[in-house]
Amino acid sequence: MRSLALLSVLMPLPLHAEPPRISLVFGADSLTAQPEDIQSVRRIDDGARGSALVIRLAATMTRQMTALTLAHVGETGQLLICGELAVEPYLDRAITDATFILSDTDIARIDQLQALLTGPSCDLIPDS
Repeated sequence: MRSLALLSVLMPLPLHAEPPRISLVFGADSLTAQPEDIQSVRRIDDGARGSALVIRLAATMTRQMTALTLAHVGETGQLLICGELAVEPYLDRAITDATFILSDTDIARIDQLQALLTGPSCDLIPDS
C-alpha cells in the first residue's frame, strides 16, 4: 500500500484540465460534450450570407439536452466551444434533438469554431 501512495505522489499532475469541447450552460445547470460525444460537424457555406456549422452530438446526449432545455425555457444561456463563448441562445422551447446550428457572416469566426470542434485538443486554439 505504501508503494502505491508513493507512486501517486511521483506521478505528474496535468498543468490544467482541458475544458469540455462543447458546453451548454444555464446558470448552475449544464450539458457538456467531449470529442467522443460529437457525432459530426458539418459545414454549410452560403457565399455572402456566411457559413454555418451543424453540430450533431451522439444520440445518448438527447435525453440530457431535452431535460436541460425543458428546465430553462424562457431563459438565455451560453454555448461554449472549448471554453470560448460561441453564442448566447434564448430558449423559446425545449430542444429535443442533440444538435446545434451556429451561423455567422464572419467566415474567420466559423473557421475558428470548426477548428476548435474538430481539432485534436482545445489547447490548440487556432489563430483568429
